[in-house]
Amino acid sequence: MERNVILAIVLSILVIIGFHFFMSTTGEKAGAPDTRTSRTTKSDKTPKTSAKTSTKNESKRPETLVPAQKSTYQAKIKEALVDTSLYRAKITEAGGRFTSFTLKKYRQTIDPDSPPVELINAPKLGLPLEIYPTKAPGLAIAPYKAEPEELKLSSGQKGDLKLLPLILEPLTLEKVFTFQDESYLFTLRVKVKNPNKSPLTDQLLFRMVSNPVSKLDRRYVFRGPAYSTRGDYEEVKLKKPGSLIEYTGELDWVGYGDPYFLMAIVPPADEAWRVTFRRLNKTADEVILWSPTFTLPPQGEDEIELKLYFGPKSLQVLKKVGYNLANAVNFGFFDPIAKPLLYALQFFYRYTGNYGVAIILLTAVIRILFWPLNHLSYKSMRKMQELQPIIMKLKEKYGDDKARLNQELMQLYKTYKINPFMGCLPMVIQIPVFFALYKVLLMAIELRHAPFFGWIKDLSAPDRLYIGFDIPYLGGIPVLTILMGISMYFQQKLSPTSMDPTQEKMMLMMPIIFTILFINFPSGLVLYWLTNNLLSIFQQLLTNKMLARSR
Repeated sequence: MERNVILAIVLSILVIIGFHFFMSTTGEKAGAPDTRTSRTTKSDKTPKTSAKTSTKNESKRPETLVPAQKSTYQAKIKEALVDTSLYRAKITEAGGRFTSFTLKKYRQTIDPDSPPVELINAPKLGLPLEIYPTKAPGLAIAPYKAEPEELKLSSGQKGDLKLLPLILEPLTLEKVFTFQDESYLFTLRVKVKNPNKSPLTDQLLFRMVSNPVSKLDRRYVFRGPAYSTRGDYEEVKLKKPGSLIEYTGELDWVGYGDPYFLMAIVPPADEAWRVTFRRLNKTADEVILWSPTFTLPPQGEDEIELKLYFGPKSLQVLKKVGYNLANAVNFGFFDPIAKPLLYALQFFYRYTGNYGVAIILLTAVIRILFWPLNHLSYKSMRKMQELQPIIMKLKEKYGDDKARLNQELMQLYKTYKINPFMGCLPMVIQIPVFFALYKVLLMAIELRHAPFFGWIKDLSAPDRLYIGFDIPYLGGIPVLTILMGISMYFQQKLSPTSMDPTQEKMMLMMPIIFTILFINFPSGLVLYWLTNNLLSIFQQLLTNKMLARSR
């Protein structure tokens, strides 16, 4: 029994440390280019050229192929403004691209004076959306005339922003954005016209570039390009600059995401679109969405309609929007456990208005669900403690014969109806719940900047109480984490044990070890563990009282 308990504790620590290591490397791993360079759906049976070959020329930066006419209109370039209750966007007349997209309801930090979140921050690498045909990439930054120059929407209003082309050859591209107040989803219609006297065959490319993301920012959570096809979510992990991955088939959406926000393009349904993903440098990635090939007769025209979503990765919001965008909220391996936990937290939040209180209530519910199992565990540990004198005698008698000793111990456990693994089982079972909640606190936008009380202003950040000067390596005092360690100490003191004094002293080191491990964990996770410890102490006291009465 002693060995099993120690093994369970050691495994728990190793799993937590291993999980930290795993999470710190998943964001850096790449899909091997030689095995994942080209992907097709089952319905797409046409052999595809490798992405590195097929995009070598077409994905060249449009700025290197600017039409000569650009200088004529350079001085006239302006920015159109779109203002809604949810966001404020700026679109340059140079290519009809977004230069800014700020979310009014989300701030960069917990400071009340902090500026709103800006989704676009990579002007040197390219602005979304650069749209151009393969045969004339310079049209990506060709001049347009915006009508109107300012579009303000409120109370659910809907409005169009037209971008009329000033360069009409070799292809005319007119863009019409349709925005709606109180929605992060908007529409882009691209009208393509062939002004030539001969037929024109081409494709349109829709290019986006991610904001710069450092290696440290990718350490614990995924930040980068992703897509969904037929409801299946896929993260694209590119390792080295120049690495390229391609997919061709029906797409639900494609775009960029970080733990909290998403910029996605939704192409027309029931059409095979091609998308290429490329690592531009150590911090940024590129996505190019290729339309199906079209042929326009002389003076002929066509129209492509896309949906775009620039906004929060809120499960509730994305489900209302549709297009399988809710797949972007993905907690990885722990998703089947994490999402029910998130729903439960949202349920409690609706009635309490505080996610800290919601975590406490959720912990209580989990504790109630595990109550029978924990009760059996305590009873088993108590019986093991009572049998300790008999166990010691067996060890003295058969100490040199391990096989016989194990046989006698198993017979003893069978006689007294004891499961030697029951003592550590509850802790092992709770490990997946612990990690799932960790992912929720780290990635769910609902808990971003969510306060609890007092010094805990953000449940997704480490717990720190600042006292006017910085503490080396910590900054502030991790009050909640220290309380968690103290509660763990008292929990262990109450738990029945069958260990010898040396092992018992070793176990008393566990609260210190766990306190150190938890120092940089989200304060919401520390709150969960602290609450769990306090409820465990309560159950232990109650069980001890019940067992005393039964005697």
